[in-house]
Amino acid sequence: MTVTLWGRLRPPVAFHGSVARQPLLDQLAGYASAKLVLVVAPAGWGKTWLLRDWCRAGEKLRTTWLSVDQGDNDPAQFWAGVVAAVDGVSPGIGAAALQALQAARAKTPDALMRPVINDLARMPERVTLVLDDFHLITNAEILEGVAYLVQHLPPTLGLVVASRSQPSLPLARLRAGGELAEIRADDLRFSEGETRDLLNGTLGLALPPEDIHALLERTEGWAAGLYLAGLSLRGHKDPARFIRGFGGDDRQIADYLSAEVLSGQTAEVRTLLLRTSVLDRFSGPLCDAITDGSGSQSVLEELERSQLFLEPLDTTRNWYRYHRLFAELLRHELHRSEPGLAPLLHQRASAWHRQNGSIGEAIDHAVMASDLDGARELIAGHSTTLIDQGLAVDVESWLDRLPREMIIEDARMCLIRGSLGRHLGRPDDVKSWLAAAQAAEPQGRSTEESAARAASIESAASVLWADYYHLVGDLASAEAASRWAAEVEAAGTAQLQAEALAAVGANLFWRAQDAEARMVLEQVAGPTRSLASNLASVRALSYLAAISARAGDLEACERHVHMATDLASRHSLGEYWITTTAMVTSAELSAARGELTEAETTALAALECARRGHARLETASALLCLAKIRSRAGYADDAKVRLGQASDVIGRCAAPGILTELLTEAERLAGRHVPAPISVPAQRSGALPPDTLTRREAQVLELLAAGRTNNEIAVQLVVSIHTVERHLQNAYRKIGVRNRADAAAYIVRTELQRSESGSS
Repeated sequence: MTVTLWGRLRPPVAFHGSVARQPLLDQLAGYASAKLVLVVAPAGWGKTWLLRDWCRAGEKLRTTWLSVDQGDNDPAQFWAGVVAAVDGVSPGIGAAALQALQAARAKTPDALMRPVINDLARMPERVTLVLDDFHLITNAEILEGVAYLVQHLPPTLGLVVASRSQPSLPLARLRAGGELAEIRADDLRFSEGETRDLLNGTLGLALPPEDIHALLERTEGWAAGLYLAGLSLRGHKDPARFIRGFGGDDRQIADYLSAEVLSGQTAEVRTLLLRTSVLDRFSGPLCDAITDGSGSQSVLEELERSQLFLEPLDTTRNWYRYHRLFAELLRHELHRSEPGLAPLLHQRASAWHRQNGSIGEAIDHAVMASDLDGARELIAGHSTTLIDQGLAVDVESWLDRLPREMIIEDARMCLIRGSLGRHLGRPDDVKSWLAAAQAAEPQGRSTEESAARAASIESAASVLWADYYHLVGDLASAEAASRWAAEVEAAGTAQLQAEALAAVGANLFWRAQDAEARMVLEQVAGPTRSLASNLASVRALSYLAAISARAGDLEACERHVHMATDLASRHSLGEYWITTTAMVTSAELSAARGELTEAETTALAALECARRGHARLETASALLCLAKIRSRAGYADDAKVRLGQASDVIGRCAAPGILTELLTEAERLAGRHVPAPISVPAQRSGALPPDTLTRREAQVLELLAAGRTNNEIAVQLVVSIHTVERHLQNAYRKIGVRNRADAAAYIVRTELQRSESGSS
């Protein structure tokens, strides 16, 4: 046995203060009985150090070690190493097997491995063999022999294989049989606590928590990256500044990755890696477009199997991304080796994404390629759809990357800026950008194109003015603007038609013209209508829910609330102020059911959303809702505070519509110590006043007072029990009682008062 071999039969020596990764050690301890433990991750993820600590920490576990090197691709040398490793813990085992292997003329795996397996089976107790750096084995004969060994492993031997790439072993069969345990790169990522122990404990850096967290995010928990960053930080005068700029072009990181990863790649793979580094995510077809080649998908699959800092983004292995530091190294190397190529690569990526419908990424790459005119045209053509999909913040970030003069000179861009102000809660921006749009010229290559764009700009501006007036609480101006927008859009795009009609319906709702509002809103989100605009549909459904609530139709109300919130959730529109009315209505439904805690939580969320959007009408509505909830819960002082806030907001509205009356009603309700009596006529008594109980609610209460059960009421009125319960909850809310007994007593009391009033 040579001295070199002896050095490879021991785990590497631990350096002073290295981090003990106890959760992973415990995980490995639980794998002690597994037939094969596979530890696969790229360079520098801490595979060797983890297994070293595991071998030394296991008191009852007998382990032996072989560090594989390039010379082990000779079968005689490899198996000599395996036998020597086993001999170190079980002397005398394997000598005869090794002699038989060296003399064997048969080349089939079973003939070669049978003597080894027979000898291993004679060991007096179980031994676990660790094969480190197994990715260095490329000899097919050795791989076949190890695969045969794994399949016929005797109970006396456990096997742990550490590799940078997935080895050619019968993994699927072992996995299906529950005989395989695996640790991958995701498992090996450092936690925040382990990062702190490494940087502040081992390396003595005394970094604050925010710097530790930032460095952990930059390295994505990569052990070698954290350690090399820590070495670079030693003696640095401004650690926070270093961490902010730390990347793959840091000298120690670059040297490590170049030596451990890039140097071993073929020219073809190296070219693919460098040129695709400009992409945040990539697929085989996109890589083909970027490199102007073919066959990228198979290369990506091979790179994934090789664990080359490549992570799949979906289960179908269509999309991938690079580890951040690795991507930065590749971009740095691309700039060094092929200067000036990156803009062309971004241009190709933009064209591919545009053709394949991923407009956001097409815009990103157009900007990166310095194709600002192309980026502007993409934004102009798709911003309405993107905002409708909840991507207003993204659209704003793209506009921020264009020179301001490119925005100011183009009326379309000005209107997009104004639209962003509308959705993101900046009414002043809406007004200023509308003025800028009026001063700008429509951009077009011909007179006809300019004229068409001018008409489109007028349409979009009319809708935007309507919403501006709505936001500031001027319903009189909003009515004229919204009706003009609907008239202008009658022959326009379906999306702008829907937005204009939603604006008209909203205005009618706030002015208590519910019948006409319902007719208009159902043109946007009626049961037979296809959704032309997510934003307009959410808005229309929200108001339809509120209108149904005012009419006492709680079933329709709940249905519309659910549709509005579901649509908003599916398209990430929950942060927009237009969802406030649905949330307020949902809070009122919860309060009607007596679920005051849930109602308050929803109302508070609605208030936050309305305030974020600087929408005065919605803010006042949410405050009034909260006031009523707090009043019902017995917190009169809190209710008065909310009413005062609502009054302030309504006072800043030029024309707040029905909100003034709603405030007066809420103040009256909050000031009551006991519910004021109201007339609850029998079915013969005629219609009830619309501001008290609906006819159906009065009928249900009359039958309740007569001692009827919910089931009996449902049979008599030919409705479901669920409908009866909803009518009762709504009626309880209106007359200020909490349960059936209180409601019955209330009705008897009011009837007596009415009788006394009549006799006098």
